[in-house]
Amino acid sequence: MSDSILAAGRRPIRARIELGFERWARWVVNRPFSVIMVSLGLTAALMAQLPNLTIDVSDESFLHEGDPVRVAYRAYTRQFGGNSGVLLALEPAEIFDLTFLERLRELHEALERVPLVEDVTSLINARDTYGRQDELVVEDLLEDPPRGAADLARLRERVFANPLFRNTLISEDGRVTTIVVELDRYSSLNASGDVLAGFGEESDAIREEAEFLSAEEELRVAREIVALVERYDSPEFPIHVTGGAILELWLFAQMQHDILLSVGVSTATIALLLLMLFRRLSGVVLPLVVVLLALLCSAGTMALAGVSVTLPIQVLPTFLLAVGVCGAVHIIVLVYRAIDRGETPADAICEAMRHSALPVVMAGLTTAGGLVSFAASPLAPVSHFGIFGPIGVVFSMLFVLVLLPALVAVVPLRPRPPRAGASSAPLIDRTLSGFGNLATGHPRAIVAGALALLVLAVLGILHLRFSHYPLDWLPANSVVRIDTGFVNDALHSADELEILLETPGVENGFQDPDLLARLDALRTRVLALDINGIRAANTTSIADILKETHQALNENRPEFYAIPRNAELAAQELLLFENSGSDDLEDFVDPGFSMASFSLRIPWVDAIEAVPFIDRVEVLAEEMIGERAEVTLTGGTVIFTRTFAAVIQSMAQSYGLALLIVTPLMILLIGTVRGGLVSMAPNLMPIVLTLGLMGWLGYDLDFSTMMIGAIVLGVAVDDTIHFLHVFQRYYRESGDTRDAVQRTLATTGRAILVTSIVLCVGFAGFTLATMGNIVATGWLTCFAVAAAFFADVLLAPAMLVLLLPNGSAARSSRNLPSGGRRARRDGTANAQAKAEPMPPVSEAARNRGPASPRTGAFPPLPPHSSRRHQAP
Repeated sequence: MSDSILAAGRRPIRARIELGFERWARWVVNRPFSVIMVSLGLTAALMAQLPNLTIDVSDESFLHEGDPVRVAYRAYTRQFGGNSGVLLALEPAEIFDLTFLERLRELHEALERVPLVEDVTSLINARDTYGRQDELVVEDLLEDPPRGAADLARLRERVFANPLFRNTLISEDGRVTTIVVELDRYSSLNASGDVLAGFGEESDAIREEAEFLSAEEELRVAREIVALVERYDSPEFPIHVTGGAILELWLFAQMQHDILLSVGVSTATIALLLLMLFRRLSGVVLPLVVVLLALLCSAGTMALAGVSVTLPIQVLPTFLLAVGVCGAVHIIVLVYRAIDRGETPADAICEAMRHSALPVVMAGLTTAGGLVSFAASPLAPVSHFGIFGPIGVVFSMLFVLVLLPALVAVVPLRPRPPRAGASSAPLIDRTLSGFGNLATGHPRAIVAGALALLVLAVLGILHLRFSHYPLDWLPANSVVRIDTGFVNDALHSADELEILLETPGVENGFQDPDLLARLDALRTRVLALDINGIRAANTTSIADILKETHQALNENRPEFYAIPRNAELAAQELLLFENSGSDDLEDFVDPGFSMASFSLRIPWVDAIEAVPFIDRVEVLAEEMIGERAEVTLTGGTVIFTRTFAAVIQSMAQSYGLALLIVTPLMILLIGTVRGGLVSMAPNLMPIVLTLGLMGWLGYDLDFSTMMIGAIVLGVAVDDTIHFLHVFQRYYRESGDTRDAVQRTLATTGRAILVTSIVLCVGFAGFTLATMGNIVATGWLTCFAVAAAFFADVLLAPAMLVLLLPNGSAARSSRNLPSGGRRARRDGTANAQAKAEPMPPVSEAARNRGPASPRTGAFPPLPPHSSRRHQAP
């Protein structure tokens, strides 16, 4: 066995891994076209799934399939319909006017003809229940249109006499009236006939199997309603449109716009930056081709898994674009440097892979580790980000390590002649050297300044508030935000809270007068609530139908607007109403009278503000009805408050899990527990500073901004890995901390600076978005990336100077030969000297006296040699 083979066997694991990457690169460059074809084939196969990729902005998309809140909401929707309908609010000069009412009827009937609209309710067809002789009459309010002033006066009196119309069909001051549009709850894509129209037990099995209205269908009907409203809207007939379907339509359109804009702007800006950096067209094309193909594979994987693009995931394409380009830049910088020295492209990529493939892999793993912490989130979109974000990072890493070497091997790359007159170091190098001098010359001042900033940041964190208020994401001048605010002010309600009540095992439970009386008492108690300014505008339930019927059957006398105390009488009156021709009963109770709904109209407020009110309503419902029926709160408002609670839980989980994943990886890379823990300081500082900045500037912590910390942790670690990976080499050679810092900044510092700029440019694309939460994410992430860069070039070197031994004692403590660079020329010369010219050891480093030996952060590592310098 030869000496070189024995030497190879004695190499540390790190050197063997680096040699393995060099061999892998050599294998790829020997068969580049095969590698390219396999990569393109994989991309094409996943791209074929892209037509199946959908966008989902519904309330339900925030929660997992098995979440109890989502399960309850679906059960409610199957029986009583969802609350993602459309509400039109009209503010004419006079509501009780013949011309207006005729125009209202035209719009009402036009809305009824829109496909996928299940029901339309307005003053035209509002339920009017009264008794005529011994007959119960249930008819439309305007069954007989008014013909003159006297009819209009009687109509006005009837409308304001009905408490169920207040803040639902007409405002308390009589200025605003509404049209409520309910969408079909079931999809028509696979339906055969109107099989769900019946109000009978025979439809129960079919209802359980039917699919809900798809997001695509809901958006289509919302577009048609908006187009119809635009035709009728006028100064004399002003219309304000809101509701779940309208908000989702707006969010869908803005997500499409923002994704295309941010990805397009980021790609163009990064391309310009790469062109300025490399001054070669290949320096732009190679990284972008590799990263864009990885991005398409990631999107195809999402489509294959049946996962939709949701609000948090819309930042993923730009994030993957920036992160992927950074990995490619670390390789290509070394490739061009070697080519400019006269190496062939094949040799250049092999040297670059040996030098930087390991830190690229470690950076990819730490970035994926920072993102995978989101996978356990109770928020479905955040969880999906934690699954497909790491998948995208892995795709980018694999394409950089596989496809990039193959492309370098086939793309003609020529040496670039040195620029004339370039006698002094470039500005970038002088700047980085200045950072190094500052950090190594004043390490205690740097650390003290960092601690002061951390204290200031912690004080800012104390001002952070949680929030989940989608209206605040919209521009202040957006129509849907203005219209929703108008409805909130005029009707004191733009949202609904639903209570699902069940009496399992009790037949006709909601014909029991005692239980119905409890529902009526609950209405009184709920309407009296005022918690932090939040009040219910109105409530509706089966108890209201029974009271109307009981009054009508007792000569319409007001004192009989109450629940009858006799059980048999209550059942008979409900049966009379059911046989009257009205189908309103099915909106409040199931055919077996064992499941009922209790609906509250409430203002649309921040989810955190609604929590105390919702909690109090739940307590009241349990106190008054809980012993007779099972109580479950549901609806869009509950989903939002559940989302808010999940935001806090997600933040704590993701930050903690990210630290648990990333810290061991850093320890593994550096080789000691102490070194790994020390390296986490410059990685955690940007997170704390960003959270503090949010507190001082008044940014809310919502489901978008809460992800910044874990994202930045994964990204910040990348540059720290590259810095420490190169620093260790120079430090083992010279034993001089200050000299190793300067040489690290002179070599890999440029790549760290460029990748930081690339990340800032990539995330800056979010600032052009129309949604406020995405804009805030863009600005804050740019700040965090910049903070991470300064932590790497200032704080990390300062801490290394303070923690590591220096001078000849450090060299001897590591069994490194004095004048290590000269020793490497004897026998097993390190190919690093050829791959990358090393700045000379400074005179100060040679002359500096011995330092007291201490245990260092980095373990001893003998020099390793390149395969090219070994015997075959």
